[in-house]
Amino acid sequence: MNALDIILLPFVFIYRGFISVILLPYYFVVGILRVVGISKREPKKVIPEVKPGEKVKVVKGVRSAYDKPKTPPKETDPVKINEQKQQNKAKRQREFEKLVKKARQEEAKRIKEQERIRIENEKKEKERQKKEAEKKKKEEAYEALRDKKNAELKEKGAPVSFSDKLKAFYKKLTYNEKSELELEAKKTVLDEQFKDKDSKTTTRLSKPLLFEYVARNANGELEKSTIEALSRVDVHSFLVAEGYEVYDITVAKVPRTFITYKMKRSRLIFYLSQLSAYLKSGIALADAVKILDDQAKNINEKKAWRAVYYDLSMGDVLSSALDKRKGTFPQLLINMIRTAEMTGNLPETLDDMVDYYTELESTRKQMKSAMMYPTIVTVFAVVVITFILMWVVPQFVDIYADLGSDIPTITKVVIAISDFLKNYLIFILIAIIVLVLLYLYLYKNVKAFRRTVQEFAMHLPVFGNIMIYNEITIFARTFANLINHNVYITDSIDVLSKITNNEVYKKLIFDTAKNLTKGESISAAFKDHWAFPTIAYQMLITGEKTGRLGPMMERVSNYYQEQHRTMINQMKTLIEPVMIVSLAVIVGGILLAVIIPMYGMYDAL
Repeated sequence: MNALDIILLPFVFIYRGFISVILLPYYFVVGILRVVGISKREPKKVIPEVKPGEKVKVVKGVRSAYDKPKTPPKETDPVKINEQKQQNKAKRQREFEKLVKKARQEEAKRIKEQERIRIENEKKEKERQKKEAEKKKKEEAYEALRDKKNAELKEKGAPVSFSDKLKAFYKKLTYNEKSELELEAKKTVLDEQFKDKDSKTTTRLSKPLLFEYVARNANGELEKSTIEALSRVDVHSFLVAEGYEVYDITVAKVPRTFITYKMKRSRLIFYLSQLSAYLKSGIALADAVKILDDQAKNINEKKAWRAVYYDLSMGDVLSSALDKRKGTFPQLLINMIRTAEMTGNLPETLDDMVDYYTELESTRKQMKSAMMYPTIVTVFAVVVITFILMWVVPQFVDIYADLGSDIPTITKVVIAISDFLKNYLIFILIAIIVLVLLYLYLYKNVKAFRRTVQEFAMHLPVFGNIMIYNEITIFARTFANLINHNVYITDSIDVLSKITNNEVYKKLIFDTAKNLTKGESISAAFKDHWAFPTIAYQMLITGEKTGRLGPMMERVSNYYQEQHRTMINQMKTLIEPVMIVSLAVIVGGILLAVIIPMYGMYDAL
């Protein structure tokens, strides 16, 4: 008895016990029946009696059903054997003909499909050749026009501009024959290394790295820049295809996280409008992005569009190329372009985003212009008052001391403030700088502090409404754009949480996402919230009930944008006289404090 039998022994006992319990009723019933005498008995075999004089026939060789049947003897008639062979042969011939017919049909289908593919390939090749011919024709026309203009300028003897002369002089001055030879040597080594694109020495990375390259562009200018790629050979192939003479490619020492650049909204509006116009005119997406790269003057913008163009040339879609540079391009734009790529209306989506960012930029400029005047007046007022207290008031203090006249209380207060500023001005400035830096650090890094400051500002009488209306405008317009472009509601909530820096509204959006997971409505989180006006809440509910959430959010955005504009104009109208009166009271009080003692001196004389 081995170990396995010992292990299985309890299970055998359990099994037999279980079977016995199940069969116990059966055995009980059978026992009762046998006791009573109703049990089933086998019928007795009846042997027929043999009558006198009757012969009994004995049957020998009775076969059982289990005996094997004997095979019939084979047919030995040659005529029948020949007929059977002919029938089998005819049957095989019919089956063979069926298979041949089926194979011919399949071959005909295969030939037809091959012919269709060949015709399509020929058609595509003709279209490609036609496009190449048109492109070559345009290039020849452009070259001819440029040569014609150059010839006309040469005939006219057009003078070279001062900037061109300066560039030529600087190029001649900085020309170094040794450095040029070094660059040519590096180029030779690089070309030898990448001559075989399938070389095993080429290491392809799973994630893109930042590469620094030195190359000469089509204009003959030496260019030193960076580009993100998966390998050095990809960078080399890309630059060579763009008409560069590549001299050196190295992995950048600066990490990718340190070179993020956030594109200005005004520049983003310009680039999106240009890209939409290029796509509508029939220019391919990669070529349109290449034009944006050529138009960019800022080095960071040029790097961003160059990286996008590289990703497009490597086979990526536009949303994926932009998504790799989230710090440069906003998340809302990336999601909207991703949705547009699914629906095929990219130019229209770009136009919508241009309108959206234009309105946001207009709102930002209104806020900036509204705060510009009080800020400038406040700064000048502080400078003027400080100058009067530190350099003008002390002159009168000496006069009062020489005459020994009584000084009123207001003058003593002004003199005390003047002495305090003279003695502790440096410490005051240092304290102000430290407080400002501390405030900025806490506001940027401490969420609770930022939320407290924002709630306090939003409860101020006039500035609070301006902040609320601005946030509602951005929230509603963004939400409307996402809904109208068929972005999923979960993705929309995620985008909305990233476009605002206000912690109050981030909490509202987080509660909305949590309610959606529970199956509740979007409007549940906004009910009776002090930062979400009642009008906006009622229109949000109406949009949910009627299934027109996008148009309703557009109306909310338009309404509160107009309210925001009105509040800013009212604030500008109110703040100007308040600032003037405040400045007049302060400066007038200082002048009175200086002049009043003089009247006492005149009376004493």
